[in-house]
Amino acid sequence: MRSLWNAVYVENRKLSRSPVLWGMLVFLLFVTGIRSGGADWNEHLGNMTFLFASVFGLMGFGTMTAWVFGREYADRTVKDLLALPVSRTTIVIAKGFVIIGWCLVATLTIFGFSLLLGLLIGVPGLSWRIIADQLGGLLLIAAFHLLLCSPVALLASISRGYLVPIAYAFTTLMVALTAGPTALGAYLPWSIPALHLSMSDSSASAFPLGTASYAILILLFGIGALGTMSWWKRADQR
Repeated sequence: MRSLWNAVYVENRKLSRSPVLWGMLVFLLFVTGIRSGGADWNEHLGNMTFLFASVFGLMGFGTMTAWVFGREYADRTVKDLLALPVSRTTIVIAKGFVIIGWCLVATLTIFGFSLLLGLLIGVPGLSWRIIADQLGGLLLIAAFHLLLCSPVALLASISRGYLVPIAYAFTTLMVALTAGPTALGAYLPWSIPALHLSMSDSSASAFPLGTASYAILILLFGIGALGTMSWWKRADQR
């Protein structure tokens, strides 16, 4: 357990000192500011949640995951990392914890920023119930997107860099935007966060999600997570 927390500490220092993290956060805050406003707080905060469901999750979380796993190859530190007396599985889990932690920090930061903007521009009707409902929905959307990050980690490891996984994240974003509103969208894991949000916002949906949709999302996470661990266990043989 101590080795795990030591690995988490090291990975956290790597990411927290990276311009990729802070540049991404500034960009997400900028886009959130552009989309601010609405007739009431549900619409105002709903705009921000929609951005997370459709764009921020796939590109923002995907970019962070690609950097955490791909930088070891780009900076040529992977051999030093593999030589450490630490389990490869521990290294992968530590990277996963750091990604989850910073993605949640980014999510809460943007939510707080959206609240502040709403107060500054005078959006009417704020209540603690609205805050709790909107925050709960946002965290669920963020959790869905975190599940989608495991294939990004696998691609970063296989491709030995972060260009391929970032291209994958961009491609899945395009797929979700184009095929999400169709009948196929319910079976595309990258479309599920946005479709889930649309279902929660209205009582009826043209293409509702079923148990199979969420099962596909979990299956994709399992494939990516197990594949990444397997790759790192055999990384020095490749």
